[in-house]
Amino acid sequence: MPHSRSLLLTALLTLGFVHSFSSGLAAQTLTADEKALAAYKLTMPNVKKAMAVVQAFLDEEAKDPKVQEHQKLKKQIETLQAKDELTEAEQAQLDKLQERVEALEREAESKDDDSVFGKAQTIDSMEAAMKKHPAGAAALARAGISAREYSLTMMAMLQAALIEGMSQGKADLKNLPPGVNAENILFVREHKAELEAMQKAFEGKK
Repeated sequence: MPHSRSLLLTALLTLGFVHSFSSGLAAQTLTADEKALAAYKLTMPNVKKAMAVVQAFLDEEAKDPKVQEHQKLKKQIETLQAKDELTEAEQAQLDKLQERVEALEREAESKDDDSVFGKAQTIDSMEAAMKKHPAGAAALARAGISAREYSLTMMAMLQAALIEGMSQGKADLKNLPPGVNAENILFVREHKAELEAMQKAFEGKK
């Protein structure tokens, strides 16, 4: 459900940051964030700590009654869609369930856009948002990672994964755009299986 985007996907796919990152590379002018990422080196201990923070957010979100309702409705929809043929009553039920799911998702989208996380478009603003968010601050403390380190880790993973993904695993480490740390591309490449396993585990929690 998109309700998690303000906590999880903002960390992984902050649209404003991605836009500024792409624009900066096109102009060959590095922003403060790009300079920070160019100097930052990913490590598996920090990645695991950052993922523990994300997991804490997902666990907290799972307690939300509307998230639970969304998950329940999705299962009911899947059950109906698995049938070879629906009666008129079942089709009407399916339509009603889908309408409710769409309403919940629109509501979640709206909350995400208005949240402090949804407005975070730089590493500094993400760091500040994490510090101000009670659950975020608590999760950081439990994982043993600072808000700054968490933000850098998540954004560095995003940057490296985007480049590695767009090149289909064939990015030339000796000819990367300015502001990209080649060691982070190599990190994503060498730990591909482990990172994909983490992603699948999170997807199973949604």
